[in-house]
Amino acid sequence: MHRPVLELIDELSDADDEVRDAAKTTLVGIGEPAIPELIEALAENLWDISDQAADALAQIGEPAVEPLMEQLQTVGRHHALSISAALSRIGTAAIPALTEALSDIDEEVREYVVRAFSSMGDDAVGALPTLIQALHDPAEEVRTYAAYAIANIGEPAAAAVPALAAAFADDSERVQHHVIFALEKIGTPAAMEALKSLV
Repeated sequence: MHRPVLELIDELSDADDEVRDAAKTTLVGIGEPAIPELIEALAENLWDISDQAADALAQIGEPAVEPLMEQLQTVGRHHALSISAALSRIGTAAIPALTEALSDIDEEVREYVVRAFSSMGDDAVGALPTLIQALHDPAEEVRTYAAYAIANIGEPAAAAVPALAAAFADDSERVQHHVIFALEKIGTPAAMEALKSLV
């Protein structure tokens, strides 16, 4: 019989590494029944708890995606950013749900989605067509993080070079800066040629 989930979550901030690790392992073992409380724990101001909760959710994996996405659209900004970070740790299993949410009417939800992609690194390569489309989003923050996500994919995002070059015409200096960064990170001959023509 498992100990209560909330008691285990409290132990995620314990000073003893072994206690923290044991609590997290037990929470991952509990799996789906622990997901609601783990998502709630992402809002904790104590970094240890929110970070360990995100790690537990990432290890639970795909079953956590839908509950995280539901909460992403209803909670306050601090909590939503923590949820975004947890989704990024889940990685490729979260891409379909994140891609769908990028059509959300709410600008902040779209921002949280591209932030999640930007933290995935090259795991986000499966979202490349979506990220290219997001370079045209009405919201500057979304366009900025879309370029940043492409940058973090690196060379596997080579197909985005023409779209990035076109996005350099954006009115936002932040977007322009991230476009340059993305081309540098992709680093293919085509990317460097595009970069040379822009700067």
